[in-house]
Amino acid sequence: MSLQLREGLSVQFQGYPYRVLDIQPGRSVTLMDKCNAYTKEMTFDEANHYFSLGKLKVVEDDGYIFREDNLPPIPSALPDHLRQSVRRRLQYVMGILAQTERTSCAKTLRPIAQSVAQVIGDQKIPSSLTLYRWCHAYLNSGEDIMSLVPRTQNCGRRHGQIHPDVLELFYSVLDRCYLTIHRNSKKHVHQKLIDEIYLENKKRPKEEWLSFLSYGGFCKLIKRVLDPFIEMARRYSERYALRYFRTRDRGPAAFFPLERVEIDHTILDVIIIHPITKKILGRPTVTVAIDRRTRMVCALYIDLAPPSSVAAMLCIKQAVTSKAELLQQYGLAAEYIWPVDGRIASIWMDNGPEFHSHVHKQLCSDLKMDLQYCPPGMPWYKAVVERFIGTLNTRLIHRLPGTTWSNPEMRANYPSEKLACITLEELRQLVFKWVVMDYHNTRHSELGETPLQCWKRLIEDHPIPVLSDSSKLETQFSLTFHHRISNGRISTKGLIYHHPHLIHLRECVPKNTKFMLRIDPEDVRQAYIYDPINKALMKLDCISLDTDEELSWREYLAMRKTPPADQGADDVALEKIRNDKAALNDEIFQLQARADQQMRKSKGKKPSNGRKKYDTKHAVIPVNVSATVVDDIEADDWEIEADTLRGDKNA
Repeated sequence: MSLQLREGLSVQFQGYPYRVLDIQPGRSVTLMDKCNAYTKEMTFDEANHYFSLGKLKVVEDDGYIFREDNLPPIPSALPDHLRQSVRRRLQYVMGILAQTERTSCAKTLRPIAQSVAQVIGDQKIPSSLTLYRWCHAYLNSGEDIMSLVPRTQNCGRRHGQIHPDVLELFYSVLDRCYLTIHRNSKKHVHQKLIDEIYLENKKRPKEEWLSFLSYGGFCKLIKRVLDPFIEMARRYSERYALRYFRTRDRGPAAFFPLERVEIDHTILDVIIIHPITKKILGRPTVTVAIDRRTRMVCALYIDLAPPSSVAAMLCIKQAVTSKAELLQQYGLAAEYIWPVDGRIASIWMDNGPEFHSHVHKQLCSDLKMDLQYCPPGMPWYKAVVERFIGTLNTRLIHRLPGTTWSNPEMRANYPSEKLACITLEELRQLVFKWVVMDYHNTRHSELGETPLQCWKRLIEDHPIPVLSDSSKLETQFSLTFHHRISNGRISTKGLIYHHPHLIHLRECVPKNTKFMLRIDPEDVRQAYIYDPINKALMKLDCISLDTDEELSWREYLAMRKTPPADQGADDVALEKIRNDKAALNDEIFQLQARADQQMRKSKGKKPSNGRKKYDTKHAVIPVNVSATVVDDIEADDWEIEADTLRGDKNA
């Protein structure tokens, strides 16, 4: 077996990982060490010798499809102008082969070519020699359409003409000045390279002086020869690079309701005031528990206290018990339902100290819930709750008066403290109404239905236990989409695809580049993405839900559009939901108007002498113990926990 090498191929030389950097056919091969960016050059004979001894091994590219002629594997991956040229040539070839087998006879080819040109409207008829060459290449390749692709893209000086001594200085300066923790800019490193070339020219006669490398050529050469992972690892640290280029996945999947519940805390982007004194109290903390499979919110606990084991405990209590009392409290019991209750199979959380407390572990043990902690640096293990918190902020919290937005850039000159007019109880009421009326009844892009509809459909086959009173792809015939890679994934129509090299591929191409995604119409799980760097197709893994078995494209679309078979007599009418959403929207606008009126009134008032403006930046957030009601906890235990939250050292 002979050694087959191409640029960009991963190899192992004497047990160390290398990448084929440059190939001079029949002469030399340049390898780059993937760990430290050092280069090694050897002749083809030496490479074949090492390959025969087993010291040089080619690393198989899983999921890649290549062609030996350095062309894309399928015609649709070609640029537009090349696809038009291939289509024109194919029409001439098919017209000739359909009428004659004498492709070398000019008298026979000329009238056929004229008739084809008249049909397709071609003003420039190819010569008989050109037509013969096209037909000959098409037949000799086994009627491969790619044999008609113009070879102009492989011509010319693709890598330029750089003197080997300049390349040697380039690699030396790159290693000493650019790939360091000092993170020198490319301009400074380029100036250092110019200085090195200038000193080298001083040692040479004038007729042997080396040409200087322009700044543009310097940057292009770095982009071509330097692996993004090596660049980030040498300049920022290997740990930082490993975290940035880590594999994005969906984590363990859930198949039925309450099989997996994710819980997390966050500080909401809104300022709360006291209901009587109207003083600013700070930003509240919300603890959210959400079912991963159906996206139904299991519990919401909002308080001014920071994240604690008490907040996690009360959130879990709300998750496993009936929500009828909450619906009755906020006037939603007559029209709406919140049917999430019962035993939770497993609960997933991060490694916060409140989730490692003895109280939290004991509670989960008593409720027979399996505790699962997400591995550090893998946030996709509880991506659903993180996404819900972002949705809550963008769709509700950022619309309320007194919002602090998500960052200073978004906040700009918005007077959050002056417009703050919402109390903690009003915030709770708005959030619960939004969840029950809006979020649960809004179609989810990944589910293809609302969370409430998904819950009702799945609960029939998997009833929730009630807690006891005591306690090779045919790529030529596939659908094509063009999308950007986001967070190491590429998605379309609710289908999400993943590959470990997607985040690496995104960094190797210009920003906002759209990649071609091809999906098998007979099985949506089979998908490929075109890699323009290596000119290959990369096989992807489908990580969308409801795609664990073979499903055609039409069946998938029909499944997303078809509503559940039986809505049930207690379902809320769509017209009623629409009206209630409008009422909630109107209520928010009224709050905004009230805040504007309050600010206009306060502009004419001057502060009295001796009073200081309240500093919200250093304001102490009090613990609202009175707003928390716990029925099944002894009073002594509650006092100890409350004292701990207040920071009482004498407790």
